[in-house]
Amino acid sequence: MTADFLNPLEVISMSATIRNISINDDLIIDTSEASILIRTPEKSLIKWRSTGEHNIPFIKIGRNVRYRTKDLRVWIEAHIQGGA
Repeated sequence: MTADFLNPLEVISMSATIRNISINDDLIIDTSEASILIRTPEKSLIKWRSTGEHNIPFIKIGRNVRYRTKDLRVWIEAHIQGGA
């Protein structure tokens, strides 16, 4: 099966699945993979980058944006609410 016959969301999902990315890895990933890991729409990550609404660290390489999985993990830990 080629990507020509899949909708874009399936391709993104396959990409993260094929790479077997985990939030516990120490990798540099793109916006689509980051959105899958933190279960947040890609458009939200793009908006947050431009507005500073959520301060998730990112890396700019030319016009490309990348995230470190360890930064995503730290951001998630900093936003845990409630509990004991």
